[in-house]
Amino acid sequence: MTFPVASLSAGQHELGLLVGVALGFGFGFVLERAGFGRAQKLAAQFYGRDLTVFKVMLGALVTAMLGTVILGGLGALDYRALAERAASETFVWPMLLGGLALGAGFVLSGYCPGTSHVAAASGKLDGVVTVLGVIAGQVAYAGLEHQGWLARFHGSGARGHLFLYDLVHLPARAGAPVAALAVTAVAIGGFVAAEKLEARQAGARSAVPAGGAPGRFVLLGMSACAVLGLAAAALPTATAAAAAREPARIAPEELARRVLERPWTARVLELASPSACAGRRVPGAECVPAGELGALRLGEASGAQDLILVPDGELGAVPAGAAAYPGRVLVLAGGRKAWEAYALTPPAPPAPGASLEELASYRERAGLAAALADLKAALPPLAPASPTPVQDGGGGGGGGGGCGG
Repeated sequence: MTFPVASLSAGQHELGLLVGVALGFGFGFVLERAGFGRAQKLAAQFYGRDLTVFKVMLGALVTAMLGTVILGGLGALDYRALAERAASETFVWPMLLGGLALGAGFVLSGYCPGTSHVAAASGKLDGVVTVLGVIAGQVAYAGLEHQGWLARFHGSGARGHLFLYDLVHLPARAGAPVAALAVTAVAIGGFVAAEKLEARQAGARSAVPAGGAPGRFVLLGMSACAVLGLAAAALPTATAAAAAREPARIAPEELARRVLERPWTARVLELASPSACAGRRVPGAECVPAGELGALRLGEASGAQDLILVPDGELGAVPAGAAAYPGRVLVLAGGRKAWEAYALTPPAPPAPGASLEELASYRERAGLAAALADLKAALPPLAPASPTPVQDGGGGGGGGGGCGG
């Protein structure tokens, strides 16, 4: 789900850092060349004079969305699992107020958090002041966010991981492409309206084509991708195995190699509560009790990844909540105790005179154990969508894009 970031950060940490730096420089360069390092251009969208930022960000959003839906339809990506791992949960009131505060800061400073760094790197004093203001605000807020009413406010309006197709009660496989098509239609309308508004602000009263020939090609490409996404959703997928069938097994050593070398090919679920598997879980695994698997709606996933279950002991049959998964379901042989014995317990050195096979096995296991011990803490568990308020911050989510910071 996070290829190639996960593989580069785990198996090739140094290379991952270099790739991250290169991507950062490239992203900043593109923003600067597009004029997003100038406060005048960024703030002009709020006055209707220059809607380049609006069009670029909307275009990036639609491009990423359609690409994700097409890959999901082709079975190469599980977009629900990706969204639940990458996106924050929905907290209605904190997000509404936070969006208004961010917009007000955008207008006052002329920058959003991401573009302020581009401006600062370009030597603009107002960009430097904005970056310093953002840092000061974050430090001050960090000292207050867990205090009294503010901590309670963070959890208000909790809706869990909420998706557009959930609101209209559509299944994920058909709902995501339909929602993407609707958002694409809104984006095309926004592009046309933006062109007309810019023309009107410039004093041109005559009809102006939406961006000329390049603009028409962009809109045509978006429409074609939306149709392709719908077509991909209609492709047949693998059917789930019967729940009573004996599950396929995966050995601890194979699971260790998978989470180190190819983490994007598997989704690992430990069948235990977060408190029960804290500190000893498989890297990247989600801790979900077997009785709560149904809340993950695994039957609506694309089945592109292998679903690997880690039970407390041996598992005779696939739990009902995972039996509907359209892809391959594997169960860790020996359960969590086998994982702890293999991956979390340093192997004993071979005795003098050990064979070459024994030495090679020791080196491999010791290397795997060292690599697993060096991995950073696993991702937090995917709690099922619940209206229960969360008291530990809640509203914050992963940033992104030129204005996500």
